[in-house]
Amino acid sequence: MTVNIGASFALFLGRRAPASPRTPPLVEGGLPLVGSIPALLRQQAEFFPRARARNGDVYRLRLGPLSMIVVNHPRHVQHVLRDGSSKYGKGGALWDSVRTLLGNGLAVSEGNYWLRQRRMMQPHFHRERLDELVCMMVDAIDDELEVWDIAARTGSPLDPMHAFSPLMMKLIARALLGGDINREEIELVAARVTFAFNYVFRGIVAQELPAWVPVPGRRRYQQALRDMDAVLFKIIERSQRRDQLAEANGSLLASLIDMADSETGQQMTASQLRDEVLTLFLAGYETTALGLSWTLQFLLHEPAVMAELRAEVDSVIGRGRPDASHLSKLSYTRMVFQEALRMYPPLWWLARVALVDDEIDGFHIPAGTLVLAATYAIHRHPEFWEDPDRFDPGRFTPERTASRHKLAWIPFGTGQRQCIGRDFAMVEGQLILARLVQRYTFAAVSPRRPAATALSMTLRIKNGTPFRVKRRSSP
Repeated sequence: MTVNIGASFALFLGRRAPASPRTPPLVEGGLPLVGSIPALLRQQAEFFPRARARNGDVYRLRLGPLSMIVVNHPRHVQHVLRDGSSKYGKGGALWDSVRTLLGNGLAVSEGNYWLRQRRMMQPHFHRERLDELVCMMVDAIDDELEVWDIAARTGSPLDPMHAFSPLMMKLIARALLGGDINREEIELVAARVTFAFNYVFRGIVAQELPAWVPVPGRRRYQQALRDMDAVLFKIIERSQRRDQLAEANGSLLASLIDMADSETGQQMTASQLRDEVLTLFLAGYETTALGLSWTLQFLLHEPAVMAELRAEVDSVIGRGRPDASHLSKLSYTRMVFQEALRMYPPLWWLARVALVDDEIDGFHIPAGTLVLAATYAIHRHPEFWEDPDRFDPGRFTPERTASRHKLAWIPFGTGQRQCIGRDFAMVEGQLILARLVQRYTFAAVSPRRPAATALSMTLRIKNGTPFRVKRRSSP
């Protein structure tokens, strides 16, 4: 018989011995070797709120060779990404897979290097700088809406992601690269980016396998990286040449080329520029295009929301041209976009690796453990979101937002590593939605509602609703 002397002594003194940290429960129904992959394939994004409902806010999940602890409450996000962020880093198979795409860009770099890059880039994302870019953004939007005008004249249906992708590509190319990219290059990068984003999540599992094991798509992924690099290095070289000739075009890339670290005086190399440009390109293109695609999917099925959105835009802008002064007045437009980002956050997870032993809600987190904050499930947590599957922009009024945990809505992350392009993305969303409802009416081709696939870095639309547009004759 074994006697716990510490516990017996505590009882003798009239105190309870402190409970030992527990191991989080393992999601039930996993299979040998593959774990919960079959369930994830069947349920897609809905797997995560269902797993939270069955297992609680902290549970263990196994996807093939990849094991993790999933956390589902805003206080967990606060602990991992804010209060205890020094205990967590971006290592392991997941982040190694992401680095094959982003190199050492801002989203994946760490330590002093990350701090240097963030310090150099942050001024270019201040609100004052964004206000200067609004005119350029509207020009890019109007240029690409010629494609939508053709669809309006012919009555041809549009697919949401296919409609928004070229629009976002044009806008981000203009803002980031100063338009120094032609249509052929845009289409090539767009196709390679889409494939790479889809592959990277599958590549997490591939990282655990020997290099000689054949992985479907691995060779195509390597070619996609080479194709993107060829375009990006060509654009960087053109921009550097123009900068040397004092012909900089005012783009973010031109600013990055000119920037020097205030402490060391060092400027970015071509390789560093490539990593940062691709990181910003992906953040500004893929995720915002998805966010707007989801927004339109909801608007097609919510006529009352569409009517209120149109009424606000007509009242604030009328038939004129949007500018920076309109943004603060387009509050409902912003709330519509915020609610779509709650329902289907493009980046549906936030992941870190525990650098030391830790504890979350009484559960032991061993050093080296992958901890995944399931943004999709947090955005549906019943403690903070009543009737969470209902689309309701009114959730984001100042009064309702003030009474809610600040980290119950985290589509851009939080803490020091919050997405540097958060405000840029929100401005993009407001401007595009405003310009679209100014110009068109929308009609769904079918009544079906879309689902989301979680087998990608982003929450992509599965079985989206095609739509038709007509030009509005008056506000």
